[in-house]
Amino acid sequence: MENESQLLSRLANWRRVYGDKLGRTVSPTYIFCRYAEAFIDRMKETEEEKRQREEDELRYRELPQPAPDYDDAELLQDVWSRMPDWIEGTPAKKNIKIFVFGTARQLDNLVRKAGIPSSEYLKWRNQFIRIFFERVEREDELRKEFGGVVGR
Repeated sequence: MENESQLLSRLANWRRVYGDKLGRTVSPTYIFCRYAEAFIDRMKETEEEKRQREEDELRYRELPQPAPDYDDAELLQDVWSRMPDWIEGTPAKKNIKIFVFGTARQLDNLVRKAGIPSSEYLKWRNQFIRIFFERVEREDELRKEFGGVVGR
């Protein structure tokens, strides 16, 4: 099985493909006004202020994310959608859904309701992630063996 950081990055990719949707759209007029405001402020900059602003923008810019892996996200979605609600006495399906797609508050509530002490959190989290990825590996092996999507 893959290491923990690889599994977490696969879950993050799944969220990017299936979960992260922009809530509100922004009007073109609003965008134009924001650009105009920034441009007018920048017209007053000295060369030193401009250099400092550009350095700050580059310093705090987030690193670009890799392109989403749609095939892997589809595999995870298929496996999750066919999972039973309870596996090995754990509501693994619900836990995975909240861990991947939920908010920090929803995850905190889940941990509190499950009665998991903070010292046991990683062990608890890794248990349902392990259960999920065991199923993902089996599905992936079946797809490779039979050449396509299995169980549809």
